Amino acid sequence: MADFAVELLKLTPVEACMVMSPLSMVAALSVLERGAGGATKSQVSDALKRTSNDDVPELIRQLASADGVLMNVATRFYLADSTTLHEEYNNQISKDFDVTAERLNFRDQSHTVQTINSFVSDATHGMIKKLLSDDFYAADMKAFLVNAVYFKGQWAKKFSEDSTRKDVFHGIKGDREESFMNMNNVKTCRYGQSDGVQVLALEYKDKNYEFVIFLPSQDVPFAQFRESITGEKIRELLGQASSGGVDVTIPKFKLSSSPNLKSMLQSLGITDLFKGGTCDLHGVSPDELYVADAIHQAVIEVDEKGREPDPMAEAAAKRMFTLRNIHPLFRADHPFLYGVFRDHKPIFIGQYC
Repeated sequence: MADFAVELLKLTPVEACMVMSPLSMVAALSVLERGAGGATKSQVSDALKRTSNDDVPELIRQLASADGVLMNVATRFYLADSTTLHEEYNNQISKDFDVTAERLNFRDQSHTVQTINSFVSDATHGMIKKLLSDDFYAADMKAFLVNAVYFKGQWAKKFSEDSTRKDVFHGIKGDREESFMNMNNVKTCRYGQSDGVQVLALEYKDKNYEFVIFLPSQDVPFAQFRESITGEKIRELLGQASSGGVDVTIPKFKLSSSPNLKSMLQSLGITDLFKGGTCDLHGVSPDELYVADAIHQAVIEVDEKGREPDPMAEAAAKRMFTLRNIHPLFRADHPFLYGVFRDHKPIFIGQYC
């Protein structure tokens, strides 16, 4: 899935902070693949071959039961109210992905916007309140895919809010003031360095999940660094990272992004899905359908919250710190790539620049 994630990320503007959920996108695409046929199915399947999409239902189930890791997903396939819907299809996507297809009167603008926004808000427990703007209107639309996801994790060891400081982030568009979280001699992490790239993998409370930052040398242009990154490089960097004390300084942030999912999928070769007359979704409905639009919104929060430290372990760490203050320094004060990973699979991926 890392290859798919990097390919998607490289389709976004290099100068903008961004977050997206490859896992959630793959799940949404798999929902469409279940009902597709002919060239439409082949195009979606070819894109999904870049991922281990068979793992997706299990990854989603694991996330639902993870301790201290919150991921709320809102995915729904909306169809015009005049559409005939195959019940077998709806049952299948409900079983595999906990997703349903629903008919909606797109001609009623206010009702359409309210219905979709209410669904997303409820599914994300109010964390994404407004997916569609009030002026969204597509009366002739036959099918519409919605995918929104919110993530927040608690660290295996929390950052002290008293140690959070304002400092300068050297962004692509110039310097700006940011809040930075700081912790010395962090043991609940993995760290590595290769070819001028530092990698820091911070453990969440559920240690199966890590927040990973890929930080290039400050003298390497971010655009050049991003272009050089591949799924294989990510797997290599994560494989080389090892446990140990690290002095950490990273930005505190909450980021929301709505990349143009339709355009991105078209760039990956999924074109028939969005064309009237060529789209084959007869597994969904006997009617002639095509997907008018696909919307993805992702929100991620990175703050200090996490597990309270063990006092005895803290005291031992402080004694060790006074005896040997020699730790790698990881200071993310310039553009970097990041992600939330489980077993080297990117649940989220993004860039902070």
